[in-house]
Amino acid sequence: MSRTDRAPRRASRLAPALALALLSAGCASGDPAADEAAVPAGTETVHGFVAGAEELTEAQLRISYLDRAGAASSLDLLTGEDVPLGTVGPTASVVSDGRFLFAASEPAGTLTVVDSGTWTVDHGDHTHYYRAEPRVVGTLEWAGEVRVGSSEQVTTLFSPDAGAGVVLDRLALGQGEVAQTASTTATPHDGVLLPLGSSLVSSTGDQVLALDATGQPIAGAQVPCPDVQGGASTRVGVVVSCADGAVLATEADGQVVFETLPYPEPVDPADRATSFAQRPGRPTVAAVSGDRGLWLLDTRARSWQLVRTPSPLLHAVAVDDGEDRVVALDDAGRVLVVDPATGVTATTDVLAAAPEDLAAMTVEVDADRAYVNVPSARVVHEIDYADGARIARTLPTAVTPAFVAETGR
Repeated sequence: MSRTDRAPRRASRLAPALALALLSAGCASGDPAADEAAVPAGTETVHGFVAGAEELTEAQLRISYLDRAGAASSLDLLTGEDVPLGTVGPTASVVSDGRFLFAASEPAGTLTVVDSGTWTVDHGDHTHYYRAEPRVVGTLEWAGEVRVGSSEQVTTLFSPDAGAGVVLDRLALGQGEVAQTASTTATPHDGVLLPLGSSLVSSTGDQVLALDATGQPIAGAQVPCPDVQGGASTRVGVVVSCADGAVLATEADGQVVFETLPYPEPVDPADRATSFAQRPGRPTVAAVSGDRGLWLLDTRARSWQLVRTPSPLLHAVAVDDGEDRVVALDDAGRVLVVDPATGVTATTDVLAAAPEDLAAMTVEVDADRAYVNVPSARVVHEIDYADGARIARTLPTAVTPAFVAETGR
């Protein structure tokens, strides 16, 4: 695969109930959280140094993907080369935190952790980019789907099927060890377990609560949230979907503060925002609103906006701060660029190559491009959403891209 103009554009961007048991663990590279990792004798400590990892001057972005048989590969977006990641076995679903892939098995019972080998550490005033050897890290027992969240210190995993979650030591995970530091239990529900500073934000079926680092509830730190259905981490805090709007959890002076953000008008259950998505680190999240279009929730302004679209949507991802653009996939398999003030501003042709593609197509977005997989065609389309939804590249994949995630960001 030939090199394209993509690379120059990149240089500046960037529960006891769950019975979690370690089944196996491989050897993996270090994690950027290890600022005090061992340094070769006689050398100066470099901020963010990790033994075995290479620090580079630009983000090492990749599209990591798996087929349903569990063969994992990764497309290097700078070179166009395909990097094998390993094999994890029959797979039902995959999520990612930007470095690690978490593949839930088919049938349910096992969760496999794959290190993509590329990651970014954003310290606010400066950023570090790392690359190491990709590999399968290890496995743990799991029930059904998985939701993931990560900070530099911890990775949180939640099972809606069991209503339970675990907290993993992220530094240890980067070193190839699946080490559990806390767990949570609840009845099965479509909830959350996400890091927030030194605390955790968790849920039951009808409330959101704060936990300490060991998974114990913090006294007085809970708020009602009827019919919890998913959540997300934003630049501002953690937002959780409720039947009547959302709960926003923020941290101030080491304390977790909850705010309720009601919808601006009554909303039918089918039109709720239940699956928030955004480019990592943004304050605004998007979610599909039934057949009407999409919701935008600005967690900085604490405001909702309903944006109607001419066709029903399958996915909606908030992209940027200034223009509040959204990249969406509609039910015909087209990618739409949506401006909340003016509506749809650009549309691709139908990208779905077969009816069954629609259930597996997803949208991954970064600062420059959007990526959409077409499993039956064994390709991933790279779309310049700022240039009229132009298809910049069509990238062939080594195996069927049934599950995709952008890693290295």
